[in-house]
Amino acid sequence: MGWVSLINGVIGIKNFNVVKLDSKGRIIVPFHIRDYLGLKEGTELLVTNNEKRELKILPLMNGKTSEIRIMLSDMPGSMAKIVNTIAKHNVDVLMSMSQTIEKGKSAEWTAMVDTSNCKDLKKLETSLLALSVVKKVEVEKR
Repeated sequence: MGWVSLINGVIGIKNFNVVKLDSKGRIIVPFHIRDYLGLKEGTELLVTNNEKRELKILPLMNGKTSEIRIMLSDMPGSMAKIVNTIAKHNVDVLMSMSQTIEKGKSAEWTAMVDTSNCKDLKKLETSLLALSVVKKVEVEKR
């Protein structure tokens, strides 16, 4: 069972919860966690896994999360230029996936990003398109 603590004026949730999958594969996020994170009905959650058979669940806050899809040149350093540009716009990458379309020519990168500290998404898109390695950019607010 979870519990909430107050240390030096900072609220923190220290917990573990055992939940069960229902017959449709759903889990219930316990009330105290939903309340603490401000999760409401309809909030989208990003579920990722790793090689250790662990799940990570991240809330996609309405209006503060975007999906970025980029077609880029498949060459060394391309991703570094893109990620550096994204960082300059105060965007935090939550999860991403890349794949080579044609070796040495083109690739695709898709990312779910936290844009809560980004002042202007249109400026981010323009900055990305200005990079010589970027062929196409799509930014979709969630």
